[in-house]
Parts: sequence; C-alpha cells; structure tokens
Amino acid sequence: MNFLFWKSKQKEKTIAIFDIGSDSVGGAIAKINTKDNFPHIIKSVRSEISFHQGTDLDVLLKNMIMALADSARLLYESKMGKIDEIFCVLASPWYISENRVIKLSKDHSFLFTEKLANDLITKEIINIKEGYNNKYQDSDNHVELMEYHIMNVLLNGYNVENPVGMKSRQIEMNMIISLTSKTCLDAIKKEFIKKFNDTKINFSSFMCSSYLAVRDKYISPDSYLLLDVGGEITEVGIVSKGILISSLSFPFGKKTFYRFICTKLDLELRDAKELFNLYISGSLSERRKKKVAPLFDSIEKSWGEAFRQCVNDLPHTLALPSTIFLTADSDVRKWFSETIKKEEYAPILMTKYNPEVVTLDGQEFLNMCKVTNGTCDPFLMIEAISYSRKEEKKTK
Repeated sequence: MNFLFWKSKQKEKTIAIFDIGSDSVGGAIAKINTKDNFPHIIKSVRSEISFHQGTDLDVLLKNMIMALADSARLLYESKMGKIDEIFCVLASPWYISENRVIKLSKDHSFLFTEKLANDLITKEIINIKEGYNNKYQDSDNHVELMEYHIMNVLLNGYNVENPVGMKSRQIEMNMIISLTSKTCLDAIKKEFIKKFNDTKINFSSFMCSSYLAVRDKYISPDSYLLLDVGGEITEVGIVSKGILISSLSFPFGKKTFYRFICTKLDLELRDAKELFNLYISGSLSERRKKKVAPLFDSIEKSWGEAFRQCVNDLPHTLALPSTIFLTADSDVRKWFSETIKKEEYAPILMTKYNPEVVTLDGQEFLNMCKVTNGTCDPFLMIEAISYSRKEEKKTK
C-alpha cells in the first residue's frame, strides 16, 4: 500500500536490475511497458562473488563490490540503450527487516488521510533508525532506510483496502521496513555512478520482491513460507492470509555448505562442488559414497536444525502454513528441497508436517515476465515482476 501517487507519461522505461546476494551478483536490462507494466528482460548477466573460507563481512563486502562492478560493466558494454532507472535488490546479509504495527486511537472519530498515514510512518521509521544507531553508537556505520511497505490497514479492527477519506476511532497499520548500512549503500552507489552517472536508484529487499511475485502468481494458498537459501544466509518469510507478517534468517547458506565440505575433506571449492554433484546424482561408487555419506548427513542435520530453531523462535500463537516456496541456486535447489521435507526438521508450530515445497526456477513466471535470448534467472525475473507491481501501484 502506497500513499504517494504519480502517473508516468513514458510509454516504455528501460531499467537496470541488480540482484545482490552473498554468492553472486546478477544484472539485467529490462523494458517495462508503462501501459500494462509488463516486464521484458532483454539482457542478463551474473558474476560470482569470490569464495572465501572465512566469514568476515568486510571481506565479503569487498568481494561483493567487485562482482557488482563486473556485472555493471557487462550491462553497460551491452549498449542496450539509455537506462532510465536502476532497481537494486539486496538479499541477506546486506539488509535487515523489521515488522512493526503502528497504532493510533482517539476518543472521537477522525479522518484517515495520506498526511496522517505518512506522518505516522515517518515517525516510526525515525524511531527504528534511532534505535539501531543508538545500539551501535560506537560504530560509524549507521543504518539507512532502504524501503518500507504497508501490508494492510485496519480501521476499528476491520481490514480496509482503501482507507483514505474514511473515519475511524482506531487505526492499525502493519508495516515491514528494510534497512541497510550506510557503508554498504555508499559502496553500491559509487559503483553505479561509474557506469550510469546520476541515474535514479531504487532499493528493495529480495524477501519483499519474492513476496510480491509469488502473491500475484499463486492465488492459492494465501498462507505460506518463503524460503531463500543465499550464499551465507537462509531467509524465511511468513505470509499469513496474504500478508507478509514476519521475516527471519539464520546464518547457513550455500557457501556454508561448500565451506564445510572443503574444510572436512581438505578440498578446493571446484572439487567440493564436483563431489556433491556426483553424490546427489548417484554417480559415486558405493565405497566412496559410504565414506562421504556421514559428512552430507551432518550438513543436512546442521541446516535442518537451524531452520527448525529459527522458526521455533516465533510466538507460539502463530500456526504455520505447510506450503513452502523455495528459491536457491540450481546446484543445491533439489538438496535443500528434499531436506525441508524431512519430518525431523519440522518446526513445532507446524502441527501436521507434510509440506508442499514449490521450487522457483523461473519457468513458472514466464506468463508474467518475458525473457529474450537466455535462460530463466528466477531471481532477476522475480525482481522484474516486483518492480512492475510497484510501478502499477504508483499509477493507480
């Protein structure tokens, strides 16, 4: 829900999309038809973030910026025309999200206006930022607002789709807000300026982007989990009755997985990936399979228990849905999908654990996002759809 409106006079916009994770940085050039806001990806690239055995965030940031510079260069050199806008989507650990409930009540009826809503939202954002900056006041790395979304508005306890102009004694707004560090934000902007000068930049989180794309693609169910396995972090989004009500994360991702194999078997990354591919394809000899099986069982248990504990930290009044939409790189997607289905990793908030895991590989979004000359990159497609949905709201 957005309380600021404007109409575009352009018939088509050309945007650059950047997908910044902790394993790679993707980039795309997309044409957006401003009449129906249908996105068309005409060029896509992806640059790997250098593998590092440690988990130092400063090293990861440096490597991420190098990958971003490479993806930006590849898009710039493709000469696909003038870029009207940059849409930059961050995954963990590059941002943090919070769900907040904004409440206002009076003894008499009052009018819900755009100004009232924006004043309440602004006050809440200031309080959140000040809270984080006070918590880390010894650090020069302050947080900056990346985006916010009002998920729903209740007037006198009833959900209202278009509350502007209505009277009420009680207001309740459910908001999700995403913040990122100033250091990270400045480093990203610096790279964009090198190639795209002063082009307008909009930032978003991958969790919010995947929520918008999945919500519009799958009418049913209206309650589900969004699970994104990144390089260093796994994110869990909880959608209840069509509303993204919570976003959680735990420090275990694809790189954690491979780092564990490299350390235990003293292998290079390339050899660890090859071993894993042979293992899941059933191509290892029985002798070698028997030798490495305990290692993969141990990794599975570590991730499964971390997932279970992460979700168990939620309030026990919440009943979790059993449908899970999974985004992960193609080399580990199947393995994580099968791990989620195992009952021993069922969160206690799921009373009947028989999950339907829907893996998102891009094909399912082809009726919502056209792709030219290339394979479907699900992350970039999700983000193109998310951008178009946001633009659609602005023009209504």
